[in-house]
Amino acid sequence: MSETRRLLLEFETEEVGIRASKDKRVKKALVGAFSDASDVVRERALLAAIDVGDPTIVIDIIKAMTDEEESVRIAAAQALAFYHQPRTIPDLLKGLQDINTWVRSHCAAGLSKLLNGPIWARIESSDIEELVAGFPEMDDGAIRSKLKKISVDSDAVDRYMNWRSKDFDIEIDVTDFVRELEETAIVMEGVAEASAIAPPDEAARKTTGLSAEVEEILSELPEDLRETLPEEDLRRLTPETARELVTSLTTAVPSKKPDEKPKKKAVKVRKVKKVRRKKKGPSRQELIEKIPDEVRESVSDDVLKTLTYEELEALIASTTEAAAPDVEEPPKKLTKKEEIIETLPPEVRESVGDGKLKRMTIKEIEELATTASMSDKERRLQEFTEKYGEEKANVLAGVPDEMLTGIPEEQIHEMDLDTLKALVQALEHT
Repeated sequence: MSETRRLLLEFETEEVGIRASKDKRVKKALVGAFSDASDVVRERALLAAIDVGDPTIVIDIIKAMTDEEESVRIAAAQALAFYHQPRTIPDLLKGLQDINTWVRSHCAAGLSKLLNGPIWARIESSDIEELVAGFPEMDDGAIRSKLKKISVDSDAVDRYMNWRSKDFDIEIDVTDFVRELEETAIVMEGVAEASAIAPPDEAARKTTGLSAEVEEILSELPEDLRETLPEEDLRRLTPETARELVTSLTTAVPSKKPDEKPKKKAVKVRKVKKVRRKKKGPSRQELIEKIPDEVRESVSDDVLKTLTYEELEALIASTTEAAAPDVEEPPKKLTKKEEIIETLPPEVRESVGDGKLKRMTIKEIEELATTASMSDKERRLQEFTEKYGEEKANVLAGVPDEMLTGIPEEQIHEMDLDTLKALVQALEHT
């Protein structure tokens, strides 16, 4: 077993990613693990790809978006959303049609980073179909109108049309990606890319994550006043609250008399308090608690911890359905995992624990159920087969454990079949 595969099986995904970022041989082994026979290895290899920090790896990650295992597709979508490369847009759009909620959520978050404006988790299925198909029989003007109709920002429409003209075969710029990770916070909606097209002076005033309308309203503030406002609070502003903020701040600043120094300190205190009081969103834990139980049970806690604040919001948006009025909710249907857990003997469930069972994959629980249903003899036969092979296992299966005590496993490995049979006969007549 290779070192990379061993680490992945032990869930050391971060360690594998770090090693792959420094050693081309490890990276090659990691990419090879994307098509491993074990779905557990494939899933964890894709999660490790996030820690590599090399966006060129998305070329190999894309292939995993069609994997038959949902857990693998979830990891692939999460990795693509992290790297947010324009060339992955067609694959992220297709992911919005996936049957798995987590795949759709990660794809929606990834698209929000590339094409800001709409909440992609709430786009109508008919619109998604047109996007995936590439808007057949529509000219550029009609496509632009369609994109604006689903709330894609004007700048994002321009970028999409440019990328579309190149069939999304966009060169990956590793240098720009690394700089963006170091300098810019990645948010789900309204990712401002104006710094790439605006003059240096204007770009310096932009706040990442603001819509064009909110940015225009905030531009009415004096530059020194604007700089004192916390960016994390500005990102939560809507056009309405932004207008209230600007109005309150400009009212709070007294008219300046000749030769009179502005009282910046008093203004600064009022501004900060005003922004923070206006928009204080739910905590990360509160968002997690809003996720439906059946969705939370479909992935491990470790994967849940890797989700960003924005990805959690997208997930909730994709799983929340309006309740029908005056309609009684039908009894909750057990998931496949819950059905398998129900078949386990009580003593097995108690020994493993409900918490660990929820974190286990369906395949792992099925193996546990199979083992639990075996008789002692069958379990011994399976254990001996794994150690010594089928022929020796058949000879040893009927020998009580106490008779084999003291015989080293290495010695049994070295014996031929006839010698082993003679030993067993001697033990039985002792």
